[in-house]
Amino acid sequence: MRIHPDGLGFTLLLGALAGLPALSIDMSLPALPEIRSALGADAAAATATLSMFLLGFGTAQLVIGPVSDRIGRRPVLTVALLLYVIGGLASGFAPSIATLLAARCLQGAGAAGGTVLAFAIIRDLFEADAARARLSTVSLVFSLAPVIAPTLGGAVLMALGWRGIFIFQLLTGVALAVVALLGLPETRRDLPPPPFLAILGERRTIAFGIVGALNLGNVFCVVAGAPMLLLGPNGVSTPVFGAVFALITAGVLAGAWINRAAVHFRWSAVWPMGIGLGGAALGALGGLLAGGARLASIAMLVPIFLLATLSRGLVSPNVTHAALERIPAMAGAGSALIGAMQMLTGACAGVVVGIMFDRYGPDGLMMTMAGFAVPAFLAWVYVERNYR
Repeated sequence: MRIHPDGLGFTLLLGALAGLPALSIDMSLPALPEIRSALGADAAAATATLSMFLLGFGTAQLVIGPVSDRIGRRPVLTVALLLYVIGGLASGFAPSIATLLAARCLQGAGAAGGTVLAFAIIRDLFEADAARARLSTVSLVFSLAPVIAPTLGGAVLMALGWRGIFIFQLLTGVALAVVALLGLPETRRDLPPPPFLAILGERRTIAFGIVGALNLGNVFCVVAGAPMLLLGPNGVSTPVFGAVFALITAGVLAGAWINRAAVHFRWSAVWPMGIGLGGAALGALGGLLAGGARLASIAMLVPIFLLATLSRGLVSPNVTHAALERIPAMAGAGSALIGAMQMLTGACAGVVVGIMFDRYGPDGLMMTMAGFAVPAFLAWVYVERNYR
């Protein structure tokens, strides 16, 4: 039975597909210390499991998007979810850190299908403010994943160990594959397929993709750095970390809700993007100054992290809409390009955070956040002046 595009079930399905990366990453955060111990890895190798997931996620999009523009969304999504399930199975039974890194890369490649095709499907079916509103609604749904995932991951960790987390994820992939096959219609528009690399000539898409990538880099600094900071020097327990991280990631949910209200009142996208990017930059710079003064504490870190995640909720739907708005024939390729840019930037952020944290501690995390948040704001100012 097909799910109608205007129904709640359709939004929930797209939100769940788009939320696969957040579920896959954030569920594993409480397990990083245990993975380090069990597989004999250092901090950089443990955080590299996140980066390898994003590496697979980012690179696979470059194939998934253009191929879906040619043969359709449904068959590509089916193959992608199969890869996700296989990657989750291999992660759950990985005997070494090297095997786990490879398995996480494969799992990330599978998760790419859910995110790329969720956004492409929205572009297939909706235009203008309707598309922006639907993107915000889907963002609300998939923003729940990072809110509940750390707590859920902590519960699974205590009950089944770190391997149980990946088994849970593969079962989630199986469930989504069944629902998508039974309920998701084919939405690809019957338009002449563009040349495979034509998307690289879309300067507006690339410009907004850069803004989104830098913004996600700042957020991923929080994702990769918070477990090492909150579970390490500050001595927070795993259950408490899950609750604190759920609060932090709720900023994405709040930002998406505010953005949806902005669409309802017909506010220009300039406002949520400017507020989000500017607030994240100020928060990162404030954290850097406070950290340098040795004033860093959980009470100070949580608001700074919240500014970063709130920014993501405000920025992401608008960046996606602006990047895809004028390329209906290349919705899959455009979604893939901006997604790849964002995830590869996130992968780099994870590596840099691990290195900087090992060398400088909390100060290293704040320096890395500022290194992404400030350029993101400056890039947005340039893009608004030249490509809007």
